[in-house]
Amino acid sequence: MIRHHGVRRRFVLTLLGAMALTGIIAIARLGFEWKQALDDVDAMIVTSVVLAPTPEPVISTSVLADAPVNPLPLLPTVAPTMAPENDDPVNILLLGADARVGEEISRTDAIILLHINPRTGRVSMLSFPRDLMVDTPGFGRRKINSVYLLGETRLGKGYGAALLKQTVSDLVGVPVHHFALINFEGFRRVIDLVGGISIDVPKVIDDPRYPVDAFPGDVRTMQVRFEPGRQWMDGERALIYARTRHADSDFGRNQRQQQVLLALVERVRERGLISQINKIDDYTSALRDYVRTDVPRSEMIRLARAASRMDLDNIQRYAIDSKMIITLGSPDTFAADPEALREVVDRMIAGGAPTP
Repeated sequence: MIRHHGVRRRFVLTLLGAMALTGIIAIARLGFEWKQALDDVDAMIVTSVVLAPTPEPVISTSVLADAPVNPLPLLPTVAPTMAPENDDPVNILLLGADARVGEEISRTDAIILLHINPRTGRVSMLSFPRDLMVDTPGFGRRKINSVYLLGETRLGKGYGAALLKQTVSDLVGVPVHHFALINFEGFRRVIDLVGGISIDVPKVIDDPRYPVDAFPGDVRTMQVRFEPGRQWMDGERALIYARTRHADSDFGRNQRQQQVLLALVERVRERGLISQINKIDDYTSALRDYVRTDVPRSEMIRLARAASRMDLDNIQRYAIDSKMIITLGSPDTFAADPEALREVVDRMIAGGAPTP
């Protein structure tokens, strides 16, 4: 009898020991995953820079977006990011890089200003057409999609985002605190990682000249087509849907880009991925080579804590559309009407309803 109790006791102790060991291994694994995730996030974060003030250069304001200019130099100056505190609203410029195979620096194919207000729980976004003409500090009037490339090549590495943030801030009249840039491969990966997204295509999209881009210098095109109705898209298909524009226009593409972003947010929420902390390193490791941002880790934590108070079912969508533009010289060059833009920005910041 005593021996029986001894055996049972040893069994219980062994079981408890195994459970403790399993717990220790699980905690160690979770700690490793978090360390790996933090290392991945740190690899995405770049030093925030600002443009030093300079005298106004005497240069042409020709509507020719790519005309050569010789601006006065903008002195590179490393400076702390303008970080909002507590529940202050934050504006983040979301950028999609138009990098072809073999390119390291490129123009921006998607430009969206994201406004997050933790106090009210409101989230809104404002899209800019890639061909919009804007006044660029030190470089005169340029197409907005060329500003990032201009800063990187003319001012130095890291200054593309700084130049574009200042340009957008000057345009809309509100501070742009941070940026986040992702390239095509990162876009595909993140959508595939969540298992794809559901998109309700509002009308037929038929583009006979979508770029193939299979190797450096590839100039071939192919036909792509989307039938109307709800459909499931993997990363490659969603990228094509967001990028294609020959079927309609840049204004239509802006709407599709917003639609894809909202579908991605919904998919993440459906799968409860935010709460699956034991899988966080899967996502960060997949994106570390394809995302660059100047949002510091402390700001990410602040926004993550505020996420539970955000009304993600009612993200407000705004865009500079065909009703808000002024034609410059030819139908292919246009700028935003200042009064119309100011009205839209005011509604976005205040949380008013978008224009139908």
